[in-house]
Amino acid sequence: MKALRIGEPLNGLAVWASAYGTWQGVDRIYAVSSGSPCILFVLDPSGEQAPERYALEGSDHCWGVVLTASGVYIGGSGILYRYTHEDGVENLGEMIPSEFYTWRLAADAQGRIYGGCYPGGKVFQYDPSTGVFRDYGAMVSGEQYARSMEAWNGKLYVGVGTQTPHIVVLDTETGDRSEIGLPDECRGEQLVYDLNIIQGKLFARITPSARLYIYDLELQEWGDTLDCVSGLSVSPPDELGNVYFIKDDYLQRYDIRTGSLFVTSLAMPEPAGDYGWLNNHALKPTARCLTGVFRDGSFWIYDPATDRHTVMDFGLQGQPLHLQSMTNGPDDALYIGGYFAGGLARFDSSTDEIISYRGIGQTEGMLAGSDCLYLGVYPRANIFKYDPNQEWKPGENPELLFSLQEEEQDRPFAWAWAGDELAIGTVPSYGRHGGALTLYHPTNSSREVFRNLLPQQSVVSLASRNQLLFAGGSVWGGLGIAPQRADASLMIWDMQKRSKEWEGVPVQGERAISALVIDDVGHLWGLTAGLLFRFDPQLKQTVKTYSLFKMDWNAVTHFWRSGNELLYKEGKLYGVSMNRLFKFDVLSEELEMLDDDARLLTMDREGDLYFARTTALYRMRK
Repeated sequence: MKALRIGEPLNGLAVWASAYGTWQGVDRIYAVSSGSPCILFVLDPSGEQAPERYALEGSDHCWGVVLTASGVYIGGSGILYRYTHEDGVENLGEMIPSEFYTWRLAADAQGRIYGGCYPGGKVFQYDPSTGVFRDYGAMVSGEQYARSMEAWNGKLYVGVGTQTPHIVVLDTETGDRSEIGLPDECRGEQLVYDLNIIQGKLFARITPSARLYIYDLELQEWGDTLDCVSGLSVSPPDELGNVYFIKDDYLQRYDIRTGSLFVTSLAMPEPAGDYGWLNNHALKPTARCLTGVFRDGSFWIYDPATDRHTVMDFGLQGQPLHLQSMTNGPDDALYIGGYFAGGLARFDSSTDEIISYRGIGQTEGMLAGSDCLYLGVYPRANIFKYDPNQEWKPGENPELLFSLQEEEQDRPFAWAWAGDELAIGTVPSYGRHGGALTLYHPTNSSREVFRNLLPQQSVVSLASRNQLLFAGGSVWGGLGIAPQRADASLMIWDMQKRSKEWEGVPVQGERAISALVIDDVGHLWGLTAGLLFRFDPQLKQTVKTYSLFKMDWNAVTHFWRSGNELLYKEGKLYGVSMNRLFKFDVLSEELEMLDDDARLLTMDREGDLYFARTTALYRMRK
C-alpha cells in the first residue's frame, strides 16, 4: 500500500504580534504570522511600496515583536530573531535550553530584550551589545507560563500563571524578584495574560474573566477595574495621554486621569494584537493615527480627532497550515481542520476537489450526524454545528451551539455518538485538572456536563455501544499544570442510568488512552502512546496488551491525543501511534507498518485511509 499525496488543504495567516516604526522617514509595520515557518511581513501602510516577506526558519509561532534602535526583535519557537532593513533576518540563537515556546517580548531603556517562556516559566534577557543571553530562571515555582511583560525604571514586570495569576517584579541587574499582590477577587483566576505600563500605571488583564485591572506604581495601589476587555495589549498613549484597548467588542479610549471611557466607531470582534501610531497616513496626514493588524494580515487605521477609521488589505499570502483534525462528513466528503489559524477544508474524493473556508478557529475534533457536521473549537471549547447543504456563513453556518468555558473546558478532542446523543470529551483550561464529559441532544438542544468523572484527568477518547459509553483519560490537564496521577483511567458510563458503572486503570504505567474502538465481538481496543490493549467490558478487565513502539513518558511535556486515532474494519485495526500508521490483525495478532510519518486518521466508505503529514493530506488506497 502506497500513500498518495493529495495536497495542502488549508492556507492562512495568524498575526498575533507586530511592531511599528519608521524607516527613512516612512511609516513601517512589522507583522509576524505564525505558521510553518513563521513569516515576517514588512509593510508600508501608505501602499507605495510592496510588502516584503521573510521566512523565520525553525519557528512555527510568534507572540512577541519589539522595535529598538538596533533592530526589530522577534520571539519564535525558543529562538530569538533580529530584523534590520540592511541585513534582513538574523537567527540570534536559542534563548534558554529546553524552553521551546516564547510569549511576549519587552525592551528596556538600554535596548536589551526580554521574553517569557514555556514550559519552565522562565524569563531571558538578550543584550545586543554583547550578543549574550541571560537566564533569570522560573519566575514562580510551579507556574509554567511567563506570559506578559513590560520593562520600566530598571525593573521588569512579568505576568505569570496558569494555576494562579502573579505579577512578578524582577530586578534585571541583580535578578532579585518580588510580587505585586493582586486584588482578592483574582483568586480562582488563571493568568496575567497581558501587561502594559503607561505613565506610571500598570494595566494587567486577567483571564479567564477578561477583566482589566489598573495599578498605580507610585502610590502602590489598585484603581479602576474594567470588565469584558480583550487582549493582547493597551496602546501607547496619544498626545493627551489617553490609551486605547478593546472592550465590549469595540475600540475604546480611556482617559488615565479621569477614568472615563469613550466608545469609538471601530467595531473589533476579534482581540487586538499590538498597537502603533502612524505619522503621515492619508486618513489624517496632519496628525497621528492609531493602527493595528488583524489576524489575516489586513490592518485598521483610526483617527482619534474625527472618530473615522479605514481598513487596508495588501492581500498577504499565507502559508500552508498544519492539519489538526479530520473526519468524514454527512455528505461523504472528508473535512479537515487547521491548527492555530483555523479554517475548514472539504475534500471530495469523487472529484479530488478541495474547497477551503475561513472564519472558524482551531478545530480539535469533529463528528458527522443528523445531516450536519459538529465541530469542537479551541479555546473555550466552543461547539458548532455546520450544515454542508447551506452556504458557508460564519456566525450563522457554522452556528455556535454552546461553549464549555464556564465549566473550565478548553479543547474538545473526543467525539462519539451514544444513541441519539452526542458525547464530547474535553481537556480543561490552562492550569486546571478535571476534564468533562458533555452529552448533547440535537433534537431539543439539551445538554448535561459531567466534570471529574475521571479523577484529575482529561477525557481524550470515547467509544459507545448498547447504552454504554467508554471514556479514556489523560493524566495531563490543561497546559501549565503538572500531572497528579501516574496512570490513565478507563471509565464505563451507563447512558440510561446516567452513572458510572466502572472505572479503573487498564494498563499500569500508561499515562494517556488516546483512542478507543469496539470490535465485532464487543471487545474494546485502546491505544496509548506505543501500546495497544484489548479490554473485555463484561469481565471489566484487560485481556491482553501489545507493545507497538517504544515510548518514554518522561520525555513528553503533555500528551492528549497527539494525532492518534484507532479504526476497526473487518477484523483489522488501523491506527496512528508515535507518527506511525499501522494495521493490526486481531485474529493473527500480526502488526504491519503502513507509513512512518503520519498524523490523524480516518477511513471512507470504500475503506481508503486518509492521514496528515504536517500540512499535507494523504490517501492510502484499500
